[in-house]
Amino acid sequence: MGKLHGCVLIAGTGTIAYGFTEDGGETRAARAGPIFDDWGSGYEIASQALTAIIRAHDGRGPQTMLTSSILQILGLSSPDELIGWTYADPSWARIAALVPVVVSCAEAGDEVANKILLDSVQELASSAKAVIQRLGLCGEFGRDSFPLVMVGGVLEANKRWDIGKEVINNISKDYPGVQPIRPKVEPAVGAALLAWSFFMKESQKEVHGR
Repeated sequence: MGKLHGCVLIAGTGTIAYGFTEDGGETRAARAGPIFDDWGSGYEIASQALTAIIRAHDGRGPQTMLTSSILQILGLSSPDELIGWTYADPSWARIAALVPVVVSCAEAGDEVANKILLDSVQELASSAKAVIQRLGLCGEFGRDSFPLVMVGGVLEANKRWDIGKEVINNISKDYPGVQPIRPKVEPAVGAALLAWSFFMKESQKEVHGR
């Protein structure tokens, strides 16, 4: 197995940024779950959309296409019913499943949905940048090449509003040497690859330590 070097950004229902260096350094960011604000994750995107609907209904926020679109897909008749639907089962995956609706509304020109996605891009890029900077993957002057593996449904390039592409554009402004890799695997596979890499590294430590 070759030496590990680079950053992995996983963004599906949840999100995490993880980095490795050839000399054995590693660090991570954005892994604390929704209670601590799961920055840029599918859960957070959908949660922000639900919040926007209730704010619009109360008159505390702008009207948004998200209201009619999400109510329709859930078979609900009012934002009040949406509150009951949410608390009936606030599991991460159930809420995050609404992300495609948010993307569709943004593509249709809804400003509220568009801002939610732009905020997601900023948060995901910030998580990756924190790892890149902490490990010095970009080199002393910030221009060295390094791989950035991007995995997860939120980052898939299957829509006109391509969150993954926007994340890359954001990161490359500060670190032009970034080399994005977008494999066609599920977030769980990306997590498994990280776990396997960690296992292999720990095994090598044990062997060399004997």
